[in-house]
Amino acid sequence: MMDSQALTIELDDEQFEAVLGDNLLSSLLSQGADVRYGCRAGACGACRLYDASNCESILSCQTTVASSMSLTQQTLAESSTFSVLSNVSLNDDSIELVLLGPSDDSFGDRVFVSLPFKETGEEANFEHAHFYECMALNPAGAPLKLVLQKAELNEKDWLRALALSAEDQVAVQLSTGVRKGRLLFEMDIADAPVVVISSPGNTMFESYWREALLDFTPNFVGHFTLFDNTDLTLSLADDALIAFLQEALTSSGGTSLQLIYHGQSVSAKDWAMLLRPLRVHLNQLHFVR
Repeated sequence: MMDSQALTIELDDEQFEAVLGDNLLSSLLSQGADVRYGCRAGACGACRLYDASNCESILSCQTTVASSMSLTQQTLAESSTFSVLSNVSLNDDSIELVLLGPSDDSFGDRVFVSLPFKETGEEANFEHAHFYECMALNPAGAPLKLVLQKAELNEKDWLRALALSAEDQVAVQLSTGVRKGRLLFEMDIADAPVVVISSPGNTMFESYWREALLDFTPNFVGHFTLFDNTDLTLSLADDALIAFLQEALTSSGGTSLQLIYHGQSVSAKDWAMLLRPLRVHLNQLHFVR
């Protein structure tokens, strides 16, 4: 039967099977593929893949499998060497790097950073180095600022990151062919009251959100961190979150409140169930991975 036709999906040198008409993201996840995703509603962009078969970028949560595909999670990018300006410990599990190099990236843009293999007295060597995805945290025109988290690096790279000092070098891949610094503009939150809700792993970004949002609105109402790192959908039932949102709605006058969710794996459907009793529409919620 035509609707049971098996098709091959190649993702970064791994092969998976899908049936004609399947949702691409659901099919990949059901087979254990390591694919980023967030809202599953086409809003956050976390599940974006590059389709080499058609030379285009696609959202896997919004894609129906119609033929065999060759996909990659790697964004088209150019690699450059950046110098370390500062390396500051935020806590035991994260550091802030400020880097100087040829970048026009600013808050919300995605970059990929690689730590060098380096022995004393030797030049930095990036051959076979692993690139880690990070969010740019700096304003436009400022040196590139980002956070590296221990949980996202392998043990050797985390030790390399801790050892970085001024004038050391790192490799940075910058996305090409995309408009930069558009995250907050595209949310259309100018002058609106805003709250940020973070997954547990993104707590340390609160001060960066506060600083960035103050350029767009004087009404940064507050920040809330979801409590459950294993099942974030359970966090949405947290009485403290409901109380936080109710207070934010009261202080903002209600309907204009904008919510930014900085995290992954909580779907738009889950959020809609939480927000409906509060009379907050889903178009007031913005997803950032």
